[in-house]
Amino acid sequence: MAPLTETEEQTLIQQVLDQLADSPYACSALIKLSGGTANFLYRGTLKEPLSDGGDTGTVIVKVSTGFVATNKDFLLDVSRCGFEKSMLSALDGFSKTISTSGGHVIVKAPKIFSFDEKTHTQVLQDFADTADVTTILESPSVSELLPGSSPASLGLSVGSWLRMFHNWAAEPAQSALASQVGANEGMRKLKCLITYDSFIEILERHPEVIEGTMDTLKEVQATMQNEFNGPQTTEQDGGVHGLIHGDFWGGNILLPSGPWTESQDPAKPTDIFVIDWENVQFGHRAVDVGGLLADLYERYHFKGVEASIPAMKGFIEGYGPLSEDLAYRVAVHAGVHLICWYYRRNRNAPLPHPLPKVLAALTIGRDLIFKGWAKDKAWLHTSIIGPMFADENLLK
Repeated sequence: MAPLTETEEQTLIQQVLDQLADSPYACSALIKLSGGTANFLYRGTLKEPLSDGGDTGTVIVKVSTGFVATNKDFLLDVSRCGFEKSMLSALDGFSKTISTSGGHVIVKAPKIFSFDEKTHTQVLQDFADTADVTTILESPSVSELLPGSSPASLGLSVGSWLRMFHNWAAEPAQSALASQVGANEGMRKLKCLITYDSFIEILERHPEVIEGTMDTLKEVQATMQNEFNGPQTTEQDGGVHGLIHGDFWGGNILLPSGPWTESQDPAKPTDIFVIDWENVQFGHRAVDVGGLLADLYERYHFKGVEASIPAMKGFIEGYGPLSEDLAYRVAVHAGVHLICWYYRRNRNAPLPHPLPKVLAALTIGRDLIFKGWAKDKAWLHTSIIGPMFADENLLK
């Protein structure tokens, strides 16, 4: 992996400062943010606060290149930033307030202030004083940051919002957007590469995990590869295909700093922010649903984060009843996502967990794929995503 040298990065920062100098987003400084791998992310300190009725003094500056920010040898389609711009523009005003028996929450995406097509630079709303859900779950203070029933409430709110987003994106009013953003072929190919192209290769590193399931696994892989490479159509598919976030995991969900609880004041709902929309694409809803469920379970399996379990249950409840076909596909994708943890880590480093723990995760992932493909409802009802297969969560 070859990141930019310090000199190259400082040159990039100066170029961005010069580019913004004569705009309303002129910055006195850019501070590099951690967490992003594909893009160069900075918090910019504005020379003059934005005249937006508030006192906005900082922005996020996101610079996309034709390679991964952490590895300039890994080429990446730079057109992704244009699709993100289109999606964020469409989402402006899509903030959704979710009211439950526990209180009130509002979920929203960042506003996009500016986009330079030539330099692939976005200026975005800064959600300052926030932390992502993954960081919160892995914090030693998770029980203080998500007190009491907050993990379940968080999951329910995120699930409710995701269902709203999927339904909104499928409305006729969004057909032009779907055609425009659905053409994000670079990110579709990347999503397939890091999931369905890879999961069998990972299992083959530990052949004892395969145990006579290879024929089914290959059938799953071939079917899904054809789907990712096939035409974009929602005809006669039961409403399971459409625009999806494409990278829906805890790292792209932000919460305000401090203990997170639902607000009791409907006029001041508690915030949740969904960021990083460059992977938006035409795809199966199971990619978003199964991806987040597997991500949450990963925190429990490898880190022992108990809060993940009520968050998963809340998410399933919030997303609401599924058709059996969609639920089975969620199981398949959750299994693939969990297995592909193996490649999301530093591949050049030793395994970060004991081998039995790793093999157990691979086995759970394999079983979710195998049983989901076989439509084994009874087994899946006892699995890590069991609540999804309860009768009340399946459409008749």
